[in-house]
Amino acid sequence: MDLETLLAPVSDESPAGEDLSYDNERQVIEQAFDVPADSPEQPDWRETIKLIAAQSERTKDVWLAIYLARAGARQGRLETVEAGAQMLAGLFERYWDSVHPTLDELGFQGRKGPCESLTKISEFLGPLKRVVLIEHPRLGVYSGADLERFASEGEGADGYGMFRAAIAEADTADLQAAIDRLDSIRDGIRRADAVLTANAEGDTGTNFQPTYEAIEAIRSALAPYAGIAAEEPESPGADFDSGAVASSGGGGPRIGGRVDSRDDVITALDAIGDYYRRREPSSPILALIQRARSWVNMDFMAVLEDIAPESTTDAKRVLWTKAERDAQSGY
Repeated sequence: MDLETLLAPVSDESPAGEDLSYDNERQVIEQAFDVPADSPEQPDWRETIKLIAAQSERTKDVWLAIYLARAGARQGRLETVEAGAQMLAGLFERYWDSVHPTLDELGFQGRKGPCESLTKISEFLGPLKRVVLIEHPRLGVYSGADLERFASEGEGADGYGMFRAAIAEADTADLQAAIDRLDSIRDGIRRADAVLTANAEGDTGTNFQPTYEAIEAIRSALAPYAGIAAEEPESPGADFDSGAVASSGGGGPRIGGRVDSRDDVITALDAIGDYYRRREPSSPILALIQRARSWVNMDFMAVLEDIAPESTTDAKRVLWTKAERDAQSGY
């Protein structure tokens, strides 16, 4: 699906084209989404996507981008979700003044409302997490939800052995491609989010945080098996482990990203401690991590007193100047 074709102006005179909200084809598109995601009989999503693409040649409408992303998730194709997210960003960036629903007709809420659909579990996030990321003819198929479960429950998770066998035979290039598509989906939504926020004018844009978290959860669960290097945190306020996952010698994820503060150190130690609690609860490393965590905000002498309180007097004699010793003794 060619993004530039989806975003091409309808005409020089009317780049956004006509409002086709009540067009018969639009009704057919919308009816497909009336079928619950867990229904045994699903719509022909390929046909629905064809209708969305055809309408995009006649009108530039925010709803069509939303429907394309949702249809891709329901169909189980990340590339279609990616096209929808990038189309949404392109419509906002290129056609904000004229894209349907128009501001004159429905105001800012007419643009914000459709985007809310991408933050809902039943409409988008649930189907997105069920998209198959790893497929093996003998060892089964595995979605983002499956990978999250394995990451959370570890080796004791149901089906973990088959999953590890499938991963061992997976092509890392395919896993890398899935990571790239997830990044592109996130990029498209963030760009759309930025345009919404810039044009809110006293209102608030869509809260895409649930969407970002869902995408990041899938990405973080998949990244270790794709050999992805750690990501730098995108801002000082970003979660330390947001997108920062890499492969380790044991084949599992590790915390990545630059450590810029003591809070980051504590976050990293907590993450390491969580691993040992779940995977190796009898390891002495867990006790060491917990002890080290309590030292993060201490100075050298406080740590020494915690480790060996009887040695602090000798340490002070060596490290303190005569003036400091006199001040401490009250002379």
